[in-house]
Formats: sequence, C-alpha cells, structure tokens
Amino acid sequence: MAAAGSFASHPSRARFDTTRWSLVAMAGGDQSQEVREALNELCRAYWRPIYAEIRRRGHQAVDAQDLTQEFFARLLRHEAFGRADREKGRFRTFLLGALDFFLIDHLRSRQALKRGGGEIMLPFVAQEGENWFREQPAYGSTPAEAFDQQWAVVLMDCALEALRDEYRVTGRGEVFTAVEPFLTADSGADGYEDVCDQIGLNSQAFAVAVHRVRRRFRACVREQVEMTVLDPAEAAAEMKHLFGI
Repeated sequence: MAAAGSFASHPSRARFDTTRWSLVAMAGGDQSQEVREALNELCRAYWRPIYAEIRRRGHQAVDAQDLTQEFFARLLRHEAFGRADREKGRFRTFLLGALDFFLIDHLRSRQALKRGGGEIMLPFVAQEGENWFREQPAYGSTPAEAFDQQWAVVLMDCALEALRDEYRVTGRGEVFTAVEPFLTADSGADGYEDVCDQIGLNSQAFAVAVHRVRRRFRACVREQVEMTVLDPAEAAAEMKHLFGI
C-alpha cells in the first residue's frame, strides 16, 4: 500500500475530507457550522453499514430506514456524543457504539422520529439501502466482524467513486471506463486487446494504464480510511484490520 505522501500530488475530494472525523471528534459538543457539515458528510458517506446492521438485528426494511434516519439525526444534534466509546479514534467504532445506545433507547421509548424529524439527510433512493444490504455476504462470525466487512465494502465504494470523479474531471473518463473492469489484481489481461481497439491504445500502453489505476485506487482507499480515523497515522492499522494489508 502506498504511503500517504506518495499521492499528495493527486488532489481529490477525499484528500480534503481526511480531517473530517478528527474535526468532529475533537469538537465534542461544538455546534459550529463547520463541524456540522463535516459530520453530515461522514453520515452521508457511511450510512449503509448502519442500515445493514439495523436490518441484521431484525428490524424490517421500512423501520430500518426510519431508524437509520433518526440515528443520524441524533448524531447531527450531538445527542450521542460523549456517550459512545471512541476507542482508538475510529469513526466506525464510534458509530457502532452509538448505535447500541440508540437502539436501547429506542426500545425503551418507542417514540421514533419518522425520517429524521422531517430533515432529509441520507440518500435513500427507492430500494438502494435494502438492495445493498441483500448483496452483502455475511461471512463474519460475530456482529462486529459482519459490520466491519460492510464498512470495508463502503470504503471501497467511496474510493471507487472518488477515483471515477478524478478521471472524469481531468478528461480521462473514457480511460477509466475502459480500465475499471480490470481494476482487481486477479482480473488478468484477458480482453485487453478488445478494449485497446475501443480507446486507441496499444496493449503495452493499456497495461500501464491499468497499473496506474490500480495503484491510484489503493491510494484512494487509504484516503477514505484516513477520513474515518482520528489520527492519519492509524490508517495503516485500520487497513490491516479491514483488508488484511
């Protein structure tokens, strides 16, 4: 995995976001606009594992949408801050601890706010969350392991979207579209020639493009990880925990 300094020359949306969780966590109960926007962006990016965890705990899809919206509405009001375990400064650890508190409180009160009290915060589109939940494998032997697997998938999805945007805004969208099917290291070189004909590259140049996109994708994944830890120095340990690298 490339070190953080090796991709400093690639400005991206993710690089700006690397300070978001540290800003929110250190602010505590601060209600400043900057902190609220930082938390809002994190919630929008990483709501799907929370939705999946609520579904996994037995709630129906429509109820899980309401509960997910209410959960993040409370986070935005900072009602859960200071109560959840922030061990090692990881956003996913904080979210899972805060969710435990939230669901216990919900069971006690039975007074859920529908759809976050009328505030549209999360990008629920038709069955997006439910479809994503059903597509995820359940390999984890414990709830925490299942949540971490879903978290890793979201990190990679966010990294892929950031990389796609990066190529698009620099006028290389066609190259990325051609290379994307070969993004994984085990995809091999089968089919290179057909794609080369479509975008006007020879096989050697296309192989170089594939190598560069793979390397940049790994860097984008790390950037996403850095967004969710208190100290970017913790990114290496988080990468090892989530991806085994």
